[in-house]
Amino acid sequence: MIEKLTLQNFRKFTNTVFEFNKNLVIFYGHNAQGKSSVLEALYLINTGLSPWASTNEFVNVDQSSQMHTRIESIEDGKSYVFFKDKDKRILKIDGNSARPNKFFENRSANIFNPEKIELLMISPSERRAFLDDTILKYDYEYEVLIKDFKKILKQRNAYLKKLSKLFYEKGIIAINDTQLNFWSNHFSLTSAYILKNRILLSKELSSNEYDVKYKSGIQFDKRKISNIEYLKECIQQELDRNKKRDIATGYTNVGPHRDDWDIFEDKDIRKFGSRGEKRLAIGKLIFQTQEIVYKKTSHYPVLLLDDIASELDTLNTKKIFDKKLLDKQQTFITVIDYKSLPKKILNNSQLIHLNGI
Repeated sequence: MIEKLTLQNFRKFTNTVFEFNKNLVIFYGHNAQGKSSVLEALYLINTGLSPWASTNEFVNVDQSSQMHTRIESIEDGKSYVFFKDKDKRILKIDGNSARPNKFFENRSANIFNPEKIELLMISPSERRAFLDDTILKYDYEYEVLIKDFKKILKQRNAYLKKLSKLFYEKGIIAINDTQLNFWSNHFSLTSAYILKNRILLSKELSSNEYDVKYKSGIQFDKRKISNIEYLKECIQQELDRNKKRDIATGYTNVGPHRDDWDIFEDKDIRKFGSRGEKRLAIGKLIFQTQEIVYKKTSHYPVLLLDDIASELDTLNTKKIFDKKLLDKQQTFITVIDYKSLPKKILNNSQLIHLNGI
């Protein structure tokens, strides 16, 4: 449990300390009071990333004489410090420098806010990132795999652009080019591991209420999803079939970077669901990822719920704010008016008013 959070030069907070005495904490107040910024800090200290900003955007640039951010959380008596300036990032546990894999071991967070719903409903890249970010919460080495994949894809695309230029200038289609085959082989192997992880997670996310369907441009037998060599071969065959198109476009047209997923109930929620139905569906997925991470790591991620009740009716608000679900992990909620939340939640929570801080 996070008992204390100190924010120095972070967003609007120059030097602010929050102390927590409950497993359920509610921040409330008017807009632009820093509610979402507190959740961002909690996400940073638990994952190393901002949920919606690039590397340096969260540094409070108004503090011109001291261009750094420092976040400290006290968790079960242990100090975790995240320090970041324009040049470096430092992580410390109880005053001692720590590597990221040690610092974030058994620590993670899930955030749910209105912008996330919009992005997940509009952007295929955000939907892919949702799966990848979830996998990272229980498989730290998956980050290396994703980085390798991006490098290989970049190299393959760069070489395809050269072959494309050759095709348009001289009419040569170099489908048996040795270097292209080299990058295609590496691409197929890393893609196979990503495809396997994403599809297995999609199956775990599918429940009696919702069905998450992964959509891939690769044709394969779903019964053989755990066979990496088989998947690699399927991807390689698809690359071979698309080789001429890849050369013509100068781009890799099939692979994990082009995949997508949809969520169904009795209909395609993304295409035909109301705004409230979409918000409720994504909320349910967030809670399911909590359970999945727990099963694989024996701990629940910190849950951050940012203004998600603003567009839900009373019934759906109660579905999201189910006390049994919220009690499983430490949960931080932001609202403008805390009275909009169910009384069962308020009776067991710590209220923190942010107006004027």
